[in-house]
Amino acid sequence: MSECIHCEIHDVLESRLEAEDANIAEIAAKVTEVLADIILMVPPADRGMLIADILANLGQFVLEKNEEAMEQAGAGPRRLGH
Repeated sequence: MSECIHCEIHDVLESRLEAEDANIAEIAAKVTEVLADIILMVPPADRGMLIADILANLGQFVLEKNEEAMEQAGAGPRRLGH
């Protein structure tokens, strides 16, 4: 496996995401469940800040990856970088 957890997660999910009958909402729900498990690993007093960080990161990643995808339009499908 890779040293990059982002890449490892993509490798695990890739075949499911690329399947013709992929249920993206269901896959996203399972990934969200993993985030919930991670949140519950920290002390209760730290959970609110971790959730805020997760949401801020999500928003930032969506903006960055959308911008990157727009720049790469026409270059064909590929996995976007970290």
